[in-house]
Amino acid sequence: MTLRPFLLFPVLGFAALAQEPEHEMTLAERQQAYSAYVHELLGEDPYQTGDVELPGGLAALHLPAGYRFLPEEGAKKVVVDLWGNPPESVEDTLGLIVPAEEELDQFDSWAVVVEFEEEGYVSDHDADEIDYDELLSQMKEGASAANAERTAAGYPAVDIVGWAIPPHYDKSHKVLHWAKDVHFSDAEDDTLNYDVRVLGRRGILNLQAVASMSNLAEIQDVSPLLTGMVEFLPGHRYADYDPKTDKKSELSLAGMIVGGAVAAKLAAKAGILAKLGIVLAKGWKAIAIGAVALGGMFKKLVRRQA
Repeated sequence: MTLRPFLLFPVLGFAALAQEPEHEMTLAERQQAYSAYVHELLGEDPYQTGDVELPGGLAALHLPAGYRFLPEEGAKKVVVDLWGNPPESVEDTLGLIVPAEEELDQFDSWAVVVEFEEEGYVSDHDADEIDYDELLSQMKEGASAANAERTAAGYPAVDIVGWAIPPHYDKSHKVLHWAKDVHFSDAEDDTLNYDVRVLGRRGILNLQAVASMSNLAEIQDVSPLLTGMVEFLPGHRYADYDPKTDKKSELSLAGMIVGGAVAAKLAAKAGILAKLGIVLAKGWKAIAIGAVALGGMFKKLVRRQA
C-alpha cells in the first residue's frame, strides 16, 4: 500500500479537515494539518528496526539499514483510519514495512503491508502448469463483473489493465512474485499492485506494496531485498511440513494470484467470475478503497491553488 500523491487527507477521523475552514486552506496548510494528524495517530517513535519477530512467533523480519517496521497496532490504524479501508480488512495484518526515507504523511511515499494467512500448506505442484495469460483474462472478467456491486457500495469501479510484472515462482525459496496494473474509475493515473507471497508450513506470508505505476522500477528493485528480510522460524518453514499431522490447503499457486486464501474457501460456493469478484474486493484493502476516491478532490485542489 502507498500514500499516493493525492492522498493528502485521511478518509476517516480527520475532523479538522472535514469541517468547513474559516478560510480557504492553502496546500501547505493542508499538508501541515495532515502531518499533525498522522503524528497524533501513530505517536512518538512508533517504528522498530533490526530483527523483528512477527506476532504469533511464526516468522521474523531482518530489516537492513534503510527500513523500519510499524507494528500491528499502528499498522491497522494506518490501513483503516489513514487509508480509509474497512476494519474487517485488517484481520490478517501484522504490520507495515516502511522505507526509512519515506514518511506516511508525504507525497509519493509507499509502504509494504505484511500479513499472514493461516491457510495451511500450499502445494506448488502447479508451478509449471499455470497459463498466466488465461488467468489474467479470467481476473479481468471477474473484476468487471464485480464493478456493479462495488459502485453500488459507493466505491469506484476498478479494472485490471494487465500484468505490470508477469507472475514468477522461485522454487528454491518458495516465493511467488507478480504485479498488476490497476485502474480506478475516478483516478487519472493507474495503480501498481505489487505482491510477494512466501510459502510456509502453515500458511502464506504476504508482502503487498501498492503505489502509482511510476514507482514500478523502484519497488521492483527492492523486491529481492524485501524477500530476503523474511524468515520463517524453525518448525514453521515450508520444509517442516508433515503430511501426517499438518493441514494441507486446497489453494494452488494460481489461486494465490486470483485472490489469496479466500479463493479456495469460495470455490465450492461460487463460479469463477463470482469468486473472482468477491476475492478482488478483499484484495482492495491494500489499494486504499476510500482514499482513492479523493483523487479527484485533490487534483481540483491543486488546480485551485496553482
